[in-house]
Amino acid sequence: MRRRAALAATLAALAALAAWGGRPALASGGGKGVEFYARLPTINVEYWDEDGVFHMVVVDATVVFHEEGAKVDKSGGVRIGHALSAMTWEEFSRGNPAATVKAIALDLVRKQPGAEKAVEVLLARLIIR
Repeated sequence: MRRRAALAATLAALAALAAWGGRPALASGGGKGVEFYARLPTINVEYWDEDGVFHMVVVDATVVFHEEGAKVDKSGGVRIGHALSAMTWEEFSRGNPAATVKAIALDLVRKQPGAEKAVEVLLARLIIR
């Protein structure tokens, strides 16, 4: 009986794969084509709030492109870190910090030569201490 269950599970997986069509998943949730990813260096930002409490933010992010050959400059992470550190802790933590980081990162990445067609920035890790 175990063999039949394994065979049925294998056939179900193959049917799902055939229905999927072997297309790559799109991070942006729609559209057609293939996506290419470029990893940003880890970004570390330190804050002191108005009460004198220390906060640390660590971000690992990836940039999504629809074209092959697009590159992200390694100094992009430093620029994003500088832009984030220019904010106060209260300004950064108000609302959704993940959306703030993604918006700033995408804006600064698109200003780099060769990365103008960046589609999205994905956050792999956002640690706020």
